[in-house]
Amino acid sequence: MIHKAKIALLLMALSLPGALALASGEEPQPQKNTYAEGFFFSAGRSYLGVMIQDVTSDRVGALKLKEERGVEVTMVDQDAPAGKAGLKEHDVILDYNGARVESEQQLRRMINETPPGRTATLGISRDGAPMTIKVQVGDRAKIVADYSHPRTHDELETMVPRIPDFNIDLLQSAPSLGVQVESVSRQLAEYFGVKSGGGLLVSAVEKGGPAERAGIRAGDVITHAGNDKIADRSELRRVLRAHQGGKVTLGIVRDKHEQSVTVELPARKPRDRSSLEFTLPDRQTLEDIQERLRRLQPEINQKIQDNLRDLQPQLMKARMAMKDIQPQVEEAMRKAKVEIEKARKEIEKHQQEWRFNLGSHQMI
Repeated sequence: MIHKAKIALLLMALSLPGALALASGEEPQPQKNTYAEGFFFSAGRSYLGVMIQDVTSDRVGALKLKEERGVEVTMVDQDAPAGKAGLKEHDVILDYNGARVESEQQLRRMINETPPGRTATLGISRDGAPMTIKVQVGDRAKIVADYSHPRTHDELETMVPRIPDFNIDLLQSAPSLGVQVESVSRQLAEYFGVKSGGGLLVSAVEKGGPAERAGIRAGDVITHAGNDKIADRSELRRVLRAHQGGKVTLGIVRDKHEQSVTVELPARKPRDRSSLEFTLPDRQTLEDIQERLRRLQPEINQKIQDNLRDLQPQLMKARMAMKDIQPQVEEAMRKAKVEIEKARKEIEKHQQEWRFNLGSHQMI
């Protein structure tokens, strides 16, 4: 079925959420910073502001440790709780609130279980010497809120161009049979008498649709479309997509007997060049995609976490590099202001000379 709509409002709703936010009348929050200060260590709200790694056998000697345990501090954010408490790179955290620290994962868990604002006692080794450091656990949510960078009205120049009206043709990805189908397991195939061992069970038939007109009923099992064997919905859609309209022969099993039915598929409407055509997937395709995404979600989440963890050292180094060049940037800006002021005075001087010269050549 082809639906007509106006694209102007549709595109406006999809592409201009920022303009709607500005139009709501809410006052913009002041800008706090252009980047977040501090490294948010651990997976929960609590954080220290350090990068760590497990102590390995090849690091025991260099760190002057008596045994292979604890975690080595590889980077410290000096503006975070750990840096303010005096923790340094290559310190080894051996104890956390009196509990022995055996691994990086264990320390992450213990910090995550410590409420923000509470003081934690770290037992560390620095160049082989035991030390105790007290650090107040930070609140990740508070730091993120403090250093967010909302845009103000002055920073945003929202330009809404006039969009011409178009007609939109919304088409399905393949000609529709007008049925709901489910994959048939091997046991169900035996029950329905499907010798090929697979197919699609028709669970519902759309009234007045191509399938009903061809005589297909709920309970039929579709096993073939044309010369192709059908085992799942994607195969049926592929065959239907290849038919731009016209007749297609379906092999079905009904009451354990094989038979063929001919379905008349609706012809696709020729594309109107004055319209925009969008091809939409059918409902069953969307259900298949949703199910596959649901199965892949744990793997996707783990991949994201691994990638974020790999990026953390690079982000930390980039932030430190920005901090190192900040004085140079400020000095360059100061010199630029001085040069601008000199240029302004020079221009004023020349303007006075020009006025004098012009005045001396006037008629009296």
